[in-house]
Amino acid sequence: MWVENRESHSGLVFKDLDMQNIVIVMGYNASGKSTLVQKYIDDGYYRLNRDDTGGTLEKQAELALQVINAGYNVVLDNTYPTIESRRQIIAVATVKKINIVCVWLTTSFEDSQMNACLRMMDRYDRILSPEELKKSKDPNAFPPAAIYNYRKIFEEPTLAEGFVEIHKQKFVRKWPEDHVNKAILLDYDGTLRRSVGKEEWPEKTSDVEVLSGRKEVLQQYVEQGYLLLGVSNQSAIAKGLPVQDVVDCFERTNQLLGQRIEYLYCPHNIPPVICYCRKPAPGMGAYFIKKHKLNPAECIMVGDQTTDKTFATRCGFQYKDAEVFFG
Repeated sequence: MWVENRESHSGLVFKDLDMQNIVIVMGYNASGKSTLVQKYIDDGYYRLNRDDTGGTLEKQAELALQVINAGYNVVLDNTYPTIESRRQIIAVATVKKINIVCVWLTTSFEDSQMNACLRMMDRYDRILSPEELKKSKDPNAFPPAAIYNYRKIFEEPTLAEGFVEIHKQKFVRKWPEDHVNKAILLDYDGTLRRSVGKEEWPEKTSDVEVLSGRKEVLQQYVEQGYLLLGVSNQSAIAKGLPVQDVVDCFERTNQLLGQRIEYLYCPHNIPPVICYCRKPAPGMGAYFIKKHKLNPAECIMVGDQTTDKTFATRCGFQYKDAEVFFG
C-alpha cells in the first residue's frame, strides 16, 4: 500500500501540463515499483522496464527517446541507485526539453526483503534456496546481495541532477483480510532447550534438555488458540552436522514439550549472506504468514538473541525475550 504526498490520480503535479513527461520510478529491488507504475500506465504512459526489454540503462534511454519521438509520455521503473545510473535518461529529457520527474520509493531495506520473500511465496509457495536463486531467470527472484548492494551504493536523488520534481513515496504494508490467525513463533536453542552435550547446540537427541517452564506456558497458549511454530538458525549443518541429526533433535524437543510444533530451520552459515531464510532475514516468517494466513500483529516471536528481535520487527511480529515470556 502506498501513501502519496500529492493529490492527483498519478500522484504528480507537473510544472507544465502541456509538455511531454518522463517519469522514473526508483527504489530498492522489491520496493513495490511495479505496483505503483500501473497507475501511470492507466494514465496512458508507455512503460519501459529492463525485465521486459533486457539490455542496459543506456538501451532504456534510447528506447525512451523513441517513445518520446512517437508522442507518448514514458514511465521507467528500475532501481536507479546512483547519479550515474540516472544520468542518461535525464539527458534524454534535457535534449528533448521535456519534464522529467523522479518518484522515489522510500521503502526500507527491511520491507524490501519481506516483499522479496512474499513474492517468492506467491510464485513458488516456498522461499527459494541460494542455489535456486542463482539459477533463476525470474527477475522477481533475486539473491539477497541485490538488496544489500543497493543499500551500499545508493545516492539520494536531487533536483541538481535535472529533475523538475522529486516525489517521495512511503510504503505502508497491508495484509489481506483473511489473514486472521495468530501464532507463537519460537526459536529453539536457548529459548526452548539447551544442550547438555559438548556444543552449545544439541548434536544428538541425548543432548536435548528442555528449559524450565516451557511446557506449561506453551500449553496455555495452545488453549488460547495460538499455533506453535518454530524458526531456527542451524549453521551447524553448514559446518558438517548431518541434517537427520538436526531433525531428530527438533523432534525430541517437541516430544519433551508435549507439542507438535511445526518448524523451519536455516542450514546456512554467514558470511556472506546468501539466503533469505537465516534470521534476521524474514524468509521463515514470510513462509508461515502465507501458509497459515497469520495476522502478524497478533503473533509473538519468542527468542533470546538480537537476531530474533530483528526478525520479529521485519515480519511485523511482537517480540518477547524468552526469559520474560516464560517467566
